Amino acid sequence: MRKNLTCFFLFFVYFTSAFSQTEVVKISQEMFYPHQRIFLAPLEGWVFKQGNNPAWADPDFDDSNWKDFNPTQLSPELEDASGRNEGWFRIKFQLDESFENIPLAISRELWAATDVYLDGKLIHSFGETELPYKAYNPILKYPIPVDLEVGHEYLLAIHFVDYESTFTQREIRLKPENLQTFINLTGPEYSAWVTRAYKQTHIYVTLSIGVSFLLFFLYWFLVYLNPDQTIFRIVAWYTTAVLIGSVVFFGNTFFEISYSLEKVRFLVFITFQAVMTLFGLFILEWVLTQKISKYSWGLLALLLILNIPAHIFSVSQPFAIAFVAMLWHFGRTLFAHRKEITGAKWAIVGAVVVPTVAIIVQIILHKYSLDLYNEYDKLLLSLHILSPPLFYLAYISVRFKETLEAVREESEKSLRITEEKREILANQNILLEAKVNERTKDLNLSLENLKSTQAQLIQSEKMASLGELTAGIAHEIQNPLNFVNNFSEVSSEMIEELDEEIEKGDKVEAKAISADIKQNLEKISLHGKRADAIVKGMLEHSKRGSGEKEPTNLNALTEEFLSMSYQSFLAKEPEFTCELKTKLDPDIPKISVIPQDIGKVLLNLFNNAFYALNEKAKSSADNDSYKGYQPEVTVKTTVARSTSGDLGIEISVKDNGNGIPEHIREKIFQPFFTTKPTGSGTGLGLSLSYDIVKAHGGELLAESEEGKGTKLIIQLPNL
Repeated sequence: MRKNLTCFFLFFVYFTSAFSQTEVVKISQEMFYPHQRIFLAPLEGWVFKQGNNPAWADPDFDDSNWKDFNPTQLSPELEDASGRNEGWFRIKFQLDESFENIPLAISRELWAATDVYLDGKLIHSFGETELPYKAYNPILKYPIPVDLEVGHEYLLAIHFVDYESTFTQREIRLKPENLQTFINLTGPEYSAWVTRAYKQTHIYVTLSIGVSFLLFFLYWFLVYLNPDQTIFRIVAWYTTAVLIGSVVFFGNTFFEISYSLEKVRFLVFITFQAVMTLFGLFILEWVLTQKISKYSWGLLALLLILNIPAHIFSVSQPFAIAFVAMLWHFGRTLFAHRKEITGAKWAIVGAVVVPTVAIIVQIILHKYSLDLYNEYDKLLLSLHILSPPLFYLAYISVRFKETLEAVREESEKSLRITEEKREILANQNILLEAKVNERTKDLNLSLENLKSTQAQLIQSEKMASLGELTAGIAHEIQNPLNFVNNFSEVSSEMIEELDEEIEKGDKVEAKAISADIKQNLEKISLHGKRADAIVKGMLEHSKRGSGEKEPTNLNALTEEFLSMSYQSFLAKEPEFTCELKTKLDPDIPKISVIPQDIGKVLLNLFNNAFYALNEKAKSSADNDSYKGYQPEVTVKTTVARSTSGDLGIEISVKDNGNGIPEHIREKIFQPFFTTKPTGSGTGLGLSLSYDIVKAHGGELLAESEEGKGTKLIIQLPNL
């Protein structure tokens, strides 16, 4: 009986461990928090083990002896003797049908370093977990896309490493409220939110620092002009703190800062936050009482002392009590002098109340609603930074009303003088206008001449292209005509021989000659049909001159114009030889283009390639480094993605010529730019080709390496 109970107990333990190991967490869209985030850290189903072993990322690894422990339960108590907090988390999850066709990504918060594995494959390292350790900076980072299938069971494994010291402020400590967003599964809306937050942050940074610097300069300039005004000096020191605070507040958005530097930045940040608040209250007390009491100075010292332990050791109660005492003191001062607050003094009150309310709201949101805190943090900080100096600016503006009156009188005097000068300037403007009209006529005439010259150059380019096309056609037709002429002459001679044999009565020989004549006539017919096909093809091109798009086989069009361009070039350069390589994808679909326009583009690219190869071939006789040079053109068609990410057809023309020098690569698509000698080209070929491809919604790109060759790429959308 005892043996049976033992077996049953072992079976139950095995079954329970196996079941716990295969437990899968179901994830649905209903779990999305604002901005399409699913917080994975608080989920049940995580298991954890301290230490490090790369084998723990393996989906088949047996983790049945690991303890149930999710990332929000991390704490400094898990550190080893060196202060290193290291371990592995594993969880199995499955997406339900609500995630169909929704792209997902992984995002990380907290400064700890992690390696994230999905089904045993490392998908991203956030920071560096190995030595030397490097913390991960989570500020304004885009999520990492992951390819997840609905219904598939995944194993998520996380290698976690962190170092937390006494001087780690409470905002980034390993605490449950900070660890809620440790690792998240996000949708497309989250990436859009990061983009929006990134833009807003930089707007706030630019606004805060720019305005703070201007106000800093303005108030110290007022101190320079009015050294006897104490209020100006106090406000100037306040704007100095504001400027430093702005740089410190947003310092982590300028560049990627380290974990240690973030700690220092934060300590300076909270210190200047307290200083700025107290400076505003000092100014209020000075305006109302013309002095700053010892009680206020004592509060400043006390808050600065209590501020640091409140954020380093998370002992907030003493700081909160001192902060409330400060608010009580200045509230009492306001109440005692409430009847004296009139006119410009209301601006001083606003300079205290608005930033104080902003910082209180920020503290409440950070404590009770991290989502709202993340949404409005930069706005509240900017309000806290900028509102007091602007209120002080309003105060000083009213104070200087009388001064402005005096300035207005001086301005009226200056205005009279200005009116006199304006009359003089009006006369000068008449003369200038006449000169401008004269110059405008000259410019219009020059513009007309330029347009006429441009039209002539374009016509010249068209005629040059027509000449090259005609030469290619003539060369193509010449071959079958040569065969027709040759076989006709031979047939005529054979008919004479046939007559002689008939007269001799040799019927056998006559039949043999007759058979040869028949064979010649068949060859004449064959080559005649070939010439006819060439002419019909050219006529077909002329019919398609309407500029309308039609489904086109780009492989056939490419081969046709490659042969035509080569034959045309041979007609001009008989000694030129070139190896033609074609890699035409037979599976590319027909796409709607204007065939004759794309043909012009191809003809231009082929002509340029042959020209470059011929130039290099000519120079190879005088250049030892080019000896053994064999010109080569490679033409390739394929289905590919364009630079904009759309799927389309790509045609590339690659040569092994001299290439394009780097300093002129950006100019090759400009009108009238050419590297050919004067009279050899107008510089419109590539420019027109670029415009044609653009008109088809595509791209014309150039890749070149000087001395090794050039590759021109036509990217057309698959419409």
